[in-house]
Amino acid sequence: MQTKRFSIIVQSFHYDLVGPDAELKQDVQVAMRQVEPTDPERQAETKAGNFFEIMVPFDVIAGNTGFEVSGQITQIVQTLDYFGEAKDIAPDDLQKLSRPLVETIETLTYQVTAVALDQGISLNFQAAD
Repeated sequence: MQTKRFSIIVQSFHYDLVGPDAELKQDVQVAMRQVEPTDPERQAETKAGNFFEIMVPFDVIAGNTGFEVSGQITQIVQTLDYFGEAKDIAPDDLQKLSRPLVETIETLTYQVTAVALDQGISLNFQAAD
């Protein structure tokens, strides 16, 4: 699927220390909805394909790390030559579309833990089957 991507937006990112008995949590969701450009110059671009907002809310407590990260990352994507609905996009395509947002969560987590814990912690999310 050919796409035109716009900037990734970190709507929120929150880091907290948690106790050693904190229950593990890996809640990373992907949602997608069609959006219409409000800028008149962008409205003409809809002839090339639909615009969608990809949203990735997350709440993660990784094993034996002592921290929790949560927040939401979004991105506007134009699917070139695709005029269908978000629900009709194949799961493999949705995974490819959302992967840069998930990588942003991994990168932010590593950078924040490198400062907060004096050791960067890598999260490596894999898509569920």
